[in-house]
Amino acid sequence: DDFGRVVARSSFLVNGDPVGTRAHDAVDLPEGGVVEVLPPFAGG
Repeated sequence: DDFGRVVARSSFLVNGDPVGTRAHDAVDLPEGGVVEVLPPFAGG
């Protein structure tokens, strides 16, 4: 449950490019691509 809440609020990058609010099928994920999950950060 906690993991799901964190992932739902996280930002995602594919090869350094933000995924943003694009539909999943609009995101190119090439073989060998790097996916980064950035959790929400504390502070302001």
